[in-house]
Amino acid sequence: MLLMKRAFQISLILLILLLLLAGETSASYWFKVIDISPINLTPNSEADFNVAVKGLGSQGAYVELVFKNKSQGLNISCEKMIKYVFPAGLTKYNCTVKVGDMAPGNYSFVVDVSARGAPSGKKTAYVEVLAAQAYNAIEPLSNAARSQTPLETKQKIRTSEDNQTQAAPESKKTPAPGAALAALAMLLASWRVRK
Repeated sequence: MLLMKRAFQISLILLILLLLLAGETSASYWFKVIDISPINLTPNSEADFNVAVKGLGSQGAYVELVFKNKSQGLNISCEKMIKYVFPAGLTKYNCTVKVGDMAPGNYSFVVDVSARGAPSGKKTAYVEVLAAQAYNAIEPLSNAARSQTPLETKQKIRTSEDNQTQAAPESKKTPAPGAALAALAMLLASWRVRK
């Protein structure tokens, strides 16, 4: 009986230590590309676009943009590929796409995030290569209006979506040490009552 009590006490101490360690690792790193401004250009030209990355976890980190699955002929570069994204913060990356002698049409690439301990948060970007005549027909929209409108209007529309997605990381966290200690105290109390 004494041996059984000792084994129970040792396992209880180990359980407490594990719960305390789990409480310290409750930080979550989660970043997502939420918006990419529209990209319209003609063959043998370049266009600027913005990528908006939102921090959805409980911790901020340096986040690098990664461009994947690029259509052949697209060359993409950014002023800064790595920026610090705060938790619940929105960070904009200024980028440029260059195209060679490509046929008019729709092309695409994937923008993903790379950060320590963070899952993928990718989004597909679409590039519309227009013939020179079609591009000149839509040019009366100023470049400033074209670059500001998509991000600002979509951010206003997405505020309710962002509020819903911010609740998701909390469900991924482990319980805090206080909750673990409370559960342990209840176990000890029930064990004492049984004696």
